[in-house]
This record gives sequence, C-alpha cells and structure tokens, in this order.
Amino acid sequence: MKEKRQTIQKGLVWEAVTTAANHPNAEQIYENIVLKHPSISRATVYRNLNMLVDEGKVKRIRMLGGPDHFDRTLGNHYHIQCTSCKQVSDIEVFGDIDFSTKNVETFGYVLESYEIVFNGICPDCQKKHAAQRQ
Repeated sequence: MKEKRQTIQKGLVWEAVTTAANHPNAEQIYENIVLKHPSISRATVYRNLNMLVDEGKVKRIRMLGGPDHFDRTLGNHYHIQCTSCKQVSDIEVFGDIDFSTKNVETFGYVLESYEIVFNGICPDCQKKHAAQRQ
C-alpha cells in the first residue's frame, strides 16, 4: 500500500487533534486551526481528518444525533458524552461489561470492533445546573 504524503495542512490537523484536551469534532478542529492559519479551508480540514482516520492515525468516534468526534488514543477504550454541553471524554470502566461475541455471531457476523459511548452530565454542567436551581 502506498504511503500517503505528509502535507503542511495534514500536519496542522494532526497537531490540532493530538494537542486537544478533549475529543474535538471537525468544526472545533477547524476553528482551532483557522485562528493561526486563516487561509486554511474547512474542506481541507475535513479532508485531512478523513485521511488521518483512513491511515489509522486518528480514531473517529461516531455520536448519535451529533457530529463525529476525533481521538488521538487508538487503543480500545470507552467514551462518555455530556448530554448537556456535548463534550466527549475518555472513561475508565471498572469491572467487565458483559458482552458476548456469540450474540453477534448468531446473526452471521464476524466481530471486528465495537464502540460504546456512555451518556451523562459532566461535573461542570452539574455545577451550572445546581447554581441555576438556587
């Protein structure tokens, strides 16, 4: 397989994903880059994000009812999304999640991967909601 070339734009997108404190969506990545590089287009950012995902350098986190988010951590791990502010974070699960590949194999599939996204309210939004109730 031919190695895709590294461009300045792809490097900017890679840097934006890998230095983000959270799991940004494509629009957040674009907004971060355009502050320093106003000539970069939205389409260029989206295209390079997709290339990084295709090359296995960035993980796409598909969110129901919202934009995909992107993660620099490629290994298997879980995510949680705040139902209020929509921020996505890593979450450590203590104990096992009871999931059997036999459930999938029953339908003739061979399991390749899976994603589990938990939903909840983050600590910052909990504080905001509590302050609003007072």
